[in-house]
Amino acid sequence: MDQKTFDEEQKHLTQVYEKLTAADADLTARLAELNATAEADKKDILSNLRLDTADDEVQYETYGEIETWNRYIDDYNVRADAMGARLKSVKALLASPYFARVTIQFDPEEEPEDYYIGRAAFSENGYDQVVLDWRSPLAEVYYNQDNGKTYYTVDGKKVPCDLLLRRQFDLAKDVLHGYFDTQVAIEDPLLLASLQKTRTDKMQSITATIQKEQNAIIRYPDVPVMLVNGIAGSGKTSVLLQRIAYLFYHQRKTLRPENVYLMTLNPVFRQYIDNVLPDLGEENPGTMTWLEFLQYVHNPIPDPGLSTDAASLEKIDEDLPAFRLEKEDLISIRQKGKTILHTDRILEVLRRHPNLATGVRLIQVAEDELEDEIKAVLKKRREQADKTQGEEAAPADPRDENQIENDFGGAFGMVRSFGWLNLTHIAQRLLGKRRITSIEWFYLKMALTGECDRNASYVMIDEVQDYTKAQLLTLAKYFVNARFMLLGDEFQSIRDNTVTFAEIHDLFDKAGRKVTELPLRTSYRSSPEITSLFAGLLPREQRLLASSVQRPGVAPKITAFDDHASYVEALRGAIEEAAGRDGLTAVVCRDRRTFQSVVDLLGKDAIATVGRDEKLPKHGVFAIELANAKGLEFDGVILPDASAKYYPEDLLSRHCLYTALSRATTDLTVLAEGALTPLLNEAT
Repeated sequence: MDQKTFDEEQKHLTQVYEKLTAADADLTARLAELNATAEADKKDILSNLRLDTADDEVQYETYGEIETWNRYIDDYNVRADAMGARLKSVKALLASPYFARVTIQFDPEEEPEDYYIGRAAFSENGYDQVVLDWRSPLAEVYYNQDNGKTYYTVDGKKVPCDLLLRRQFDLAKDVLHGYFDTQVAIEDPLLLASLQKTRTDKMQSITATIQKEQNAIIRYPDVPVMLVNGIAGSGKTSVLLQRIAYLFYHQRKTLRPENVYLMTLNPVFRQYIDNVLPDLGEENPGTMTWLEFLQYVHNPIPDPGLSTDAASLEKIDEDLPAFRLEKEDLISIRQKGKTILHTDRILEVLRRHPNLATGVRLIQVAEDELEDEIKAVLKKRREQADKTQGEEAAPADPRDENQIENDFGGAFGMVRSFGWLNLTHIAQRLLGKRRITSIEWFYLKMALTGECDRNASYVMIDEVQDYTKAQLLTLAKYFVNARFMLLGDEFQSIRDNTVTFAEIHDLFDKAGRKVTELPLRTSYRSSPEITSLFAGLLPREQRLLASSVQRPGVAPKITAFDDHASYVEALRGAIEEAAGRDGLTAVVCRDRRTFQSVVDLLGKDAIATVGRDEKLPKHGVFAIELANAKGLEFDGVILPDASAKYYPEDLLSRHCLYTALSRATTDLTVLAEGALTPLLNEAT
C-alpha cells in the first residue's frame, strides 16, 4: 500500500465527510424549520376555519377553502418525506461514506474520471455526484470485476468504457484504514474480511462485496419467473434482498413496498433479515409465511394443506367448467338470521344462464342478479308493510336504494363475498372426497370467483425447494400479474413430496410464464473444509462445481460414541468450548424429537433454545430444530444426532444432513451416539 496514495485517499475521504456533515446539519435544520412552519399553519387552520352552511354558495366556498388547505398540507408532507429520505441517506453515509472507487476512461483522448461508490447516492448542489449509489448503472463496472475493456447498461443499451482502476476501501466515518486494488474475486480482501466477521442475530448487507455471479442476478432484466439455483452458502437470500433494493431504485416512481411480497419459511428467518433493506434506505416489503398467507386470504380451514396433491388442483381447473351446481352447493342469503333469498331462488338465478360454463363469468353474473333480487324482495316487503299500515306507496326515490343498502348490508355483503357458495360441499362433490384441504378450498374459490391480487408486481419465494407443487400453483393463481423470483437448492429440501425444479419449470410454463434459471455455484459462507464435507453429499456432477472462497480453516470434528456417558460428556464439552468463542453457535437438531431429547439431556437451564416464533440470541450457544435453521448461518454448528438412527441412508436424510452441515461457517462438530450415519462415509 503506497503511502502517497493512502494520504491522497485520506484527504479525499476527509473532504467528502465534511460535505456530508454539512449536508446533515443543513437538512436537519431545514426539516425542523419545515415541521415548525407546518405545525404553526395547522394550528392556524384549526383556529380560523369554520364550517359555514348558511346556504349552498357559502357551503361550497367553505369546502373549497378546506380543499385548498388540504393541498397545502399535502405539499408539506411531500416536501418533508423527500427531505427526510435525503437526510436518512446522508446519515447512512456518515457511518461509511463509500466502499469503492473506479477510474474509467470513456474516450482515449479524454482524461479518465474517478467515481466513488457507496450504499446511497450523495450529490453536491443537486447535480455534482460525490458518491454514486451502488445500484446506479455506472456502478456495474465495479461489480463486473474485470479491468480493461468493459461496459455498463443504461436503458438496455451498453455503454463501452475502459476500467483502469478498481479500488476497495476499509474505512469508518472519516478514517481510512486501508485500500486494496483488486480485479479477481478470489483475491478480494474486502470479501474475505467480511466473511471472517463473527455472525450475529441479524443478516448483514453484502453491498460492498457483491460478486460477479451474484451481480448478474441482481441486475438481471425483468423476466416472468426467475429461478435462482444455488448451493448452500452461495448468498441466495442476500442476492434476493439486494435484488429487491435494486428494483425499488430503478422503479422508484411506480414500485411500492406494498406491491412486493416476500414468502419466508418461518418467523425466525423473517426477523433475521428484517434489517437488510432498511440499512439500504428501503422499506421491507410485505413478508409472510405460508400459514400467514392462508390467514391473509381468510381461509377458514385450519390445516396448512401441505399434503395437498397438485392433481386435485389440476382436476378443479379441468372439471369445473362442466360441473353443474346443485341446491346443496348453495347457502341461503340471510340478514341478521332472517332468510332473504332461499337456495331455490339462487339456483334459479344460476340456471338462467345455461350457456355459461361454471366459473368466474357465471358467478359474477349471478352476483349482480342476486343483488337485484335482494333489492326487489326488500322493496316488495316494504310495500306490503305500507299497505298493511294503510299508507300509499311513495314515488321512487334514489335515496331508497341507499337506505336498503344500509339497512341490509349483511345480505349484500354475503352476496359480494360469495358467502352463498358452499365451497366445501362443491369441492367434495367435484373431487369425490370427504376431507378437503385448505389449499383445495381456496383454489376452488379462486377458480369460481376470480379472487386474486392484481396489484402485486413481484412475489419472492426463498427456500422454494421446501414448498409443494400445490402451494406454488396456488400462489401463481392468486398473484396473477406478478413476476416471480424463486430461490433455492433442491438438495436442501427437508420434507417429503416437495416440488422439484423440473416441476417448477413445468407448472409456470403451462401458465404461460417462462422460467429463467440462473446458477450460483460458489459458497461464500463456509470454510473450504466444511464446504468439502457438505458438498460431498451432492451428486458427483454437482460436487465438482461447488467451491469455497474462504481461507483454509479448521477441519470438522466427527466422532461416534459406543456408550451414552462418553457421548454426553463430549456434547457438554463441545457446548462449553463453543461458549468460550465469539459469535453464535447452534446445536442443530434434525427434528422435534431430537431437539427435545437434547434439551432434556442437558437440562433446560444449561442451554438456550430458539423456537419457530422466537428471535435468535445475539451471541452464545443455543439449540434449534433444523426446520427453523433454514436460511440461517452460524459461526459454529454442533450436530448432536448424526447417527444412523436419525440420518439413515435415504435421499431425505441426505438433504437434511447437507442442510445442517452447511449452516456452519468456521467450526463444525458432528457427534453420534451409536453408529455414525453412513452418509458421512462417502462425504469424507
